[in-house]
Amino acid sequence: MEFRKQAILRAVVNEFTTSAVPVGSQALQSRYFVNLSSATIRSELAELAEAGYLAQPHTSAGRIPTDHGYRYFVDFLMDLEAVPESVRTYIRDELVKAPSDVQGLVEKVAMTAAAVTQNAAVASAPQGSQAGMKHVDVVSLEPTEVLLILLLDGNLLRQQVLHVSEPATQVALTRLAAKLNHALAGRLSDDVRRHYQNSELGLEKEVVGSIVAALDQYEKGAENLVVHDGVRNLVRQPEFAESSRLQQPAAGARGSGGDALLDRAAARAHRRVRPADSDRVREHVGAAAGMRGGAHQLRPVAPAEGRARRDRADADGLQPDSRALARGCACGE
Repeated sequence: MEFRKQAILRAVVNEFTTSAVPVGSQALQSRYFVNLSSATIRSELAELAEAGYLAQPHTSAGRIPTDHGYRYFVDFLMDLEAVPESVRTYIRDELVKAPSDVQGLVEKVAMTAAAVTQNAAVASAPQGSQAGMKHVDVVSLEPTEVLLILLLDGNLLRQQVLHVSEPATQVALTRLAAKLNHALAGRLSDDVRRHYQNSELGLEKEVVGSIVAALDQYEKGAENLVVHDGVRNLVRQPEFAESSRLQQPAAGARGSGGDALLDRAAARAHRRVRPADSDRVREHVGAAAGMRGGAHQLRPVAPAEGRARRDRADADGLQPDSRALARGCACGE
């Protein structure tokens, strides 16, 4: 895109996200481009509209950004701003208080980002992260029935009743648990899988196989963990001053327009400067959280309607710690 078109698109986005009023050529000429004529600006606006970056609500109205225009603005035109030290401190302090499990941490990230930006915030568990085993215990219930108690990274507890092929005494199970803790405590799922592949057929292979299955199900569930907060902040934006427009965020979030809503939210956060650009906030929140894999893995996803919700795949037969499930989201909106 030509530099002049970029400057005009930037000006239209800035004006519209501030006032929610369609932007005309005269407003742009008087506030941004005093050296350009209104006719020249109108010509550029028309070309941007033909390219799909702007739209005109009706014939006599000014221009407003389209979803494509917001996307271009976020990707190429939005300037990064320094995060004030007070905001950095606030983020660090909030995340220090975050629960150690993945779900609680992601909830805290979403709440903190929403509070900092005064806008909608969405966070998800890092993709590709591996679960780690902290401790395992095996308890005899019946001669061929044992209870597997597995503690994962983040202090998440998993329990499962296993039916083993051969009778096992508690002494043998205690000895096996000690061996597994010595070999696998603090190891990631890949190490546990290798141990399973190298184990001989018998009680140990059956127990380790169940541990591998638990780790796989946990990792799959973590990828589906999505939390959002601050959707209520959207109603404070000028374009939702009319109550009839409040249905748009919910409808867009449920459909394909959810990503566009995030682009608009990022553009508004950039203009509000309260107190940092959403991408930079995401970066600092992720870094302070110390999430394995880097802050870039806190990817934006479409927000859903209402308060923070979780969309997580529950593992069959593995009950998550009730403390993690009972935790709710409450932000200072």
